Amino acid sequence: MNRLELDKASILAVIISLLADELKVLRHLSSHQTGSDRWSASTLIGDVQETSQLDQDEIAIGADSLELLSFATCVAIFFNIYESGLEDYLLRFQTLGEWVDLVVTARQRGSKNVTFATSGSTGTPKQCLQQWNSLVAETSFFAKYFGSDSNVPTQRIIALSPCHHIYGFIFSILLPLQLQLPVIRAPKALAITHQRKLRAGDLMIGFPFIWRQLSREGTSFPAGITAITSTSPCDPTIIHELKNQGLDRMVEVYGSSETAGIGVRSDPGLPFQLLPRWQRGSQANTLAECETGPEYELNDQLKWLGQAHFLPEGRRDEVVQVGGINVFPSRITEQLQCLPEVAAAAVRLMSALEGDRLKAFIVPTEDYVDQETLEAFLHAWCMRNLTAVERPKAFTFGLTLPHNLMGKQSDWSIKDGVSAEPSPMGILR
Repeated sequence: MNRLELDKASILAVIISLLADELKVLRHLSSHQTGSDRWSASTLIGDVQETSQLDQDEIAIGADSLELLSFATCVAIFFNIYESGLEDYLLRFQTLGEWVDLVVTARQRGSKNVTFATSGSTGTPKQCLQQWNSLVAETSFFAKYFGSDSNVPTQRIIALSPCHHIYGFIFSILLPLQLQLPVIRAPKALAITHQRKLRAGDLMIGFPFIWRQLSREGTSFPAGITAITSTSPCDPTIIHELKNQGLDRMVEVYGSSETAGIGVRSDPGLPFQLLPRWQRGSQANTLAECETGPEYELNDQLKWLGQAHFLPEGRRDEVVQVGGINVFPSRITEQLQCLPEVAAAAVRLMSALEGDRLKAFIVPTEDYVDQETLEAFLHAWCMRNLTAVERPKAFTFGLTLPHNLMGKQSDWSIKDGVSAEPSPMGILR
């Protein structure tokens, strides 16, 4: 039996990543404004005035009572502390290190499984429970995968992805534990990359936005570097450009928070190969677990090439209800993007605080700068061409479609202004 277990350093890294992400939402901050790159086991979670006296070298997050409750909920859900009945103790402890110790105790009492939250890029974020044994089995597979097809043994992990998402958790938490390798996390990871301090045997964990930035910057790679990409499709031209810049190998991992890893490939011209956990389901968009048999419905349509190889063919239409009637936002998006005045568009249901109708984000063509005229035109076009439930009731305009730091298309507020791509430093903590 594989006895892979989380150590305190790994648990601390996950907690810091979780809380930094939550703090950004609660306080409307950017990543670098959280100051999480300075957090450690001695960091105080609450307000200094409500805890012990702050020593000169200590740092306090300064969470108020509501933020503290939100933090505790995130940690309790992620590590399934509810299964051990210890969740209330989170509010009794003052430092991140004490929370780490509590997670260790909870895991010893049976809270083994891990719950990941979806990014919300395809609707309302949901909690996805993953069995610990399944995560360990996938990690063991990739440990062999990266050891069997490389002339240079892996020496260290360069983690450019947050470790509280399932992709980052498997490859920057579990994999280095399995291989007993050091991990360099952001912001040091990106600094090493930009300062040309990468070395043979480095395994880089990133996502399409980061790879696109490194491709644009012309970053050179020494021999013996392998990279992994996931979370969204990576443009094959970017992969080829990075290889021209010296990258030895780019491994693409296809999966989701609901399923963990599904397939892998090392050549963008080839199909994905199913991981050992999975087999083809009864339909083109379903998978079945080999051992237990239950089928999972995927958000993507797959083109199967035999029983063990496939190609994703884009997301399936997702239905939302407006006034009790089924509506397909993707179809409305396609219609808007056919207009000569529109370079790109996204349509989705308003948030609960915004309303119960559709909203649209529009990227105008470069020569169309009169926003008020364009908005009036779009409302008039929708009145003529869409049914009442299909018509977006709020238009937001920007330079690019909104996307999160993992490169996936994301939600936006109808009060948002101009949208721009996040800085490559945005992912760093």
